[in-house]
Amino acid sequence: MNNYLGVGCDAGVALNFHRQRQTRPELFTSRLLNKAWYLGYGARDVLEQSCKNLHQKIKLFLDGSECELPELEGIVILNINSWSAGCTIWDDSKKDGLVASRMDDKLIEVVGMYSSLHIGTIQVSLAEPVRIGQASQVKIVLCEALPIQVDGEPWRQNPCTITITHHNQSCLLRKVTS
Repeated sequence: MNNYLGVGCDAGVALNFHRQRQTRPELFTSRLLNKAWYLGYGARDVLEQSCKNLHQKIKLFLDGSECELPELEGIVILNINSWSAGCTIWDDSKKDGLVASRMDDKLIEVVGMYSSLHIGTIQVSLAEPVRIGQASQVKIVLCEALPIQVDGEPWRQNPCTITITHHNQSCLLRKVTS
């Protein structure tokens, strides 16, 4: 994982988009059309709820302690505070005893999504994700096959255990505008 890993509805929408794009690339000729396809697959997932009761299909451990998950359709594990085309997903306020997201703290943020509709409202700043926690080690146990995406690359993952820890860090330069 470089930036984020998603399990559930967000990955399901990305997987449907990816499969259709591989089958019919001529339908995906511009950013605007791609966004329309994503909107369509997201709307379909709102109706189908393909990852309903995700909290019963996975187990989530933060630093070795199992988390009691609310009724969610998606989980996102973040290494940076940017997700889904630049959406800020972890605000800097200190709520629930959780600290602001930082790239140099070696902590991984974990958030939940109630549905694809919830994701849409997050992307336009009308809602916030469910802040589950921060940890230096995150372990996810998939009890059944579920859609997963890592940095936007989706697939369907069979039951398994995924462990995420901080491994290394790269320094980047950016141009400072005056």
